[in-house]
Amino acid sequence: MKQHFLMEGVELVAVGEASLKEAQKRITGCAACSASASRSFQWLLGQVLGNTGMTEYFLSCSVQCPKCGTEVFENTRIDFDGKAKAALEEFTYFDVRDESQDVIFIDEPTLLQAQDFICACEHCSDRAEIPFDQLLDAMTGYDPATTEYVICHAAKCGTCRHDVMEKTLVVPR
Repeated sequence: MKQHFLMEGVELVAVGEASLKEAQKRITGCAACSASASRSFQWLLGQVLGNTGMTEYFLSCSVQCPKCGTEVFENTRIDFDGKAKAALEEFTYFDVRDESQDVIFIDEPTLLQAQDFICACEHCSDRAEIPFDQLLDAMTGYDPATTEYVICHAAKCGTCRHDVMEKTLVVPR
């Protein structure tokens, strides 16, 4: 006995001729003629129709690749115009920071106080061995193992006036 069932939560969409023609205009190649074909035609239909989520498309008429004439089905890999824009729209920010890490903003008064402790920096002294953020650890009392700093602007070296950032090596007073 053959059983048929639908997956719960999946939208079924029959795509009309006008929408298929609109999607076909964006195809620049298919798996048969383009080595860079990487998305399914179904994905492109979702972009054209503005659908998000779980959707299955059914084509109401045939679609051909404009480059080679091969018939394109829902799962045919295609190449399309606007590929770079689509990739940017899909880009999501991934925070690689450890959850146990604390990020501390260093304000102007604290930065000026820390700047007074800079005798020299890696740009003007071979003796510079301590990162500026370790000086900030000593001043603020935060745990160096779990703290990263963001300074409001670059500090200045007491000798050469070069910019000093969080990881710049310094010689403390």
